[in-house]
Amino acid sequence: MSSSTAPRKRISDTIKSDLKQAVLDGVYKPGDKLAPEVEIAKQYGVSKVSAREALRELESEGLIVKKRGIFGGSFIAEPGADQMVDVVSNAFLFGGVTVTDLAEFRQLLEPGLARLAARRRTENDLAIMEEYIKAIHLSIEKGDPDQTRAIGFHKLIADACHNSFISGLMGALVHVFQKVLDKEPDLETARKDVRFNELFYQHIKSRDGEKAEAVMKEHFNALEEIIRQRRANGETIT
Repeated sequence: MSSSTAPRKRISDTIKSDLKQAVLDGVYKPGDKLAPEVEIAKQYGVSKVSAREALRELESEGLIVKKRGIFGGSFIAEPGADQMVDVVSNAFLFGGVTVTDLAEFRQLLEPGLARLAARRRTENDLAIMEEYIKAIHLSIEKGDPDQTRAIGFHKLIADACHNSFISGLMGALVHVFQKVLDKEPDLETARKDVRFNELFYQHIKSRDGEKAEAVMKEHFNALEEIIRQRRANGETIT
């Protein structure tokens, strides 16, 4: 009967886990400076290489930031949307997540967001949406439709939900789709897109969540068609 042993845990993993737990326990707060590599290494009785590797992995996960100069060092990162953008972008670029996967997720998520936005929106949210739509119309009139702005309207809907996690997540998803669908659309497609945005605005303004949700579902049927056509035309869409 053969026996197997579990792989030995790297000391850098132990250091990383301990530092994460310290953040969770409130020992460290956003903006706090960590001890230098040499002190961390001394605390664990290991070489600076292990301490440096643990800090490098924490930095790659967006949990700490490194600053240079006389007042530099490793600092606990402020929570924010940038880390979420990195996670979603890297999952798309390197993690095997496809644009179809992301579109399917958005199709499940965003109808509910449209309904929630209709209930929670403020007058300021409406003003921002209205200005956004005007800018899109202006780009169409100039014959240079702005596809990234049309996609960005979905972030405004998320912001109108007044939930920081929803805003961060939608910001990350919108960022990826702006990169994927950044080719200049034809004017007909651009006009259809802005018409959807106008309908979102109208129903959210009137607080009609049911209609806002229905229009969002219809919109994603149109998005599926755009992705299908671009694939048929030989365009690279992962």
